[in-house]
Amino acid sequence: IDNGGFWHHDFADDQRYYKMANRSYLDFAVQMGFIPKAEPIVFQLYSEPLQRFRLAARGHGRVLPPAADRQRIETFMDPLPFWYMPFEEAVVDLGKYPLHALTQRPMHMYHSWGSQNAWLRQITSQNRLFVHHRTAAGLGLVDDDWVWIESINGKVKGQIKLIDGVNESTVWTWNAIGKRRGSWGLKDDAAESNRGFLLNHIIGDQTSADAQGKRYSNSDPVTGQAAWFDLRVRIVKCAAEEAGFTEPQFERFQ
Repeated sequence: IDNGGFWHHDFADDQRYYKMANRSYLDFAVQMGFIPKAEPIVFQLYSEPLQRFRLAARGHGRVLPPAADRQRIETFMDPLPFWYMPFEEAVVDLGKYPLHALTQRPMHMYHSWGSQNAWLRQITSQNRLFVHHRTAAGLGLVDDDWVWIESINGKVKGQIKLIDGVNESTVWTWNAIGKRRGSWGLKDDAAESNRGFLLNHIIGDQTSADAQGKRYSNSDPVTGQAAWFDLRVRIVKCAAEEAGFTEPQFERFQ
């Protein structure tokens, strides 16, 4: 508070609803720099740009994708929303890796300039893996246990926190809290590099090879967004001598 690290604004009554087409709110959003123009934001359930990609994959137009990629483009560039099994989930042994694992940025540290603020580090200097109480009980785990989080790509060690507000088949944690020793000028005993961890180490950067042996970036085929939510894992309680510190550890930044 002494450093002024906060801000508050109350919307006028006529700005609090239907913001995508509310002129009063849109004018305010332009003034604040949220959007460039005070124009209605139209939600397109049927996406014409995606349909153009699909038509190109079917041989229409002057610019056509490589023949080897046409089936993939036609499948995923659907102009209407649809569900498909995540790429990794479709190839792993779901009995061996029964849990979905998600990672997301904390709201108060969404960008790097936020996560370097000293007072925000006091709020979140260590992340934990959030696990449902019943899931943990079935695995013989209790609150604050240290576990190995294992995927087909490797394993990472972290501490768990038991909660009710998560699907029993899902575990999740905050991203970008774990830090390598020496980064940001943190002391070697900083919580971020000793107890904080990243799921990045167990998320593959490429998909498994397809029938032709081809591998793609492990990302959304439409947007290119990294596949943070496609990970499948299992969690195993650490041995007593393994508890208290995260792994893997890397050479200290100089």
